[in-house]
Amino acid sequence: MDAAELEIGDVLGDLGRDAAKVIGPLVLILFAPLLLLLAAFGGLPEAARTTAAAAAIEEIPPDQLEVMQQESLRTGIPWQIFAAIAKVESDFGRNMETSSAGAIGYGQFLPETWVAYGEGGDPYDFHDVIPAMGRYLLASGAPADMPRALYAYNHSWDYVDKVLAYAAAYGYVEPTSIPARAVELAQSRIGAPYVWGAEGPDAFDCSGLVLWVYEWLGLPVPRTAQQQFEWVVPIEPSQLQPGDLAFFENTYPSADRITHVGIYVGNGTLVMATNTGDFVKEVPLSDPYWSEHFMTAGRPPYWEVAA
Repeated sequence: MDAAELEIGDVLGDLGRDAAKVIGPLVLILFAPLLLLLAAFGGLPEAARTTAAAAAIEEIPPDQLEVMQQESLRTGIPWQIFAAIAKVESDFGRNMETSSAGAIGYGQFLPETWVAYGEGGDPYDFHDVIPAMGRYLLASGAPADMPRALYAYNHSWDYVDKVLAYAAAYGYVEPTSIPARAVELAQSRIGAPYVWGAEGPDAFDCSGLVLWVYEWLGLPVPRTAQQQFEWVVPIEPSQLQPGDLAFFENTYPSADRITHVGIYVGNGTLVMATNTGDFVKEVPLSDPYWSEHFMTAGRPPYWEVAA
């Protein structure tokens, strides 16, 4: 690739400047992240206009999701936390066998804990269990300290990581979750030189940076951008959350369609190792070169980290 082609433009690009002239500075400030996405991807299909991963949310039974959202309003605990616990504990009631530790029902409560928080309800009925989850989590420090509350629910930090990973897949990112830590790790490498084939920690190519970040967090990652594209869960551009990956095509001659990858860090920005002679840096999605070569987005399956 010609390094001159990769020069990073103004964050908002021409679209941002035109929008400022039309709708005024205040609206531009409020909607800058959306404008960045629109500039980068040329507009989004109506079906994609959602803030969470539709494919992930679809696995939640609608009647259960309604109760989770009602309980979220009552407690202030994100509904995605209830969904993640239900996914991990019983796969939304599809597997409610008693555990080896004696935990029972939809939420896998120990019998004595259910007596304390179940208020006489049925531990196999999500209508009773989801509010009991809320009462237990509130008593354990949620929503102010979600990791500590989840640890109280199941005394394993691996369990906490797994629940937060599923919650992130449903649209919630907690500051100590794997996606948030991935962003922190990626940003910690800003300034490291691009070297073809390098996997860190002091130099990277584009897929080597992804490999280093997520393997550091315990997730096995394939090596090349094409393989990483085949590995992730596909999402729409509008569903990009911190920690997700953006994929690009035809950035250099290759038999692979996908030739470049970057890590989304929020606010319409990627961290990526760009090109030979350059460094790991933040790049706006609205950059003309990268928006021209953008192909798709995907979510690393961080919920598969062993618990």
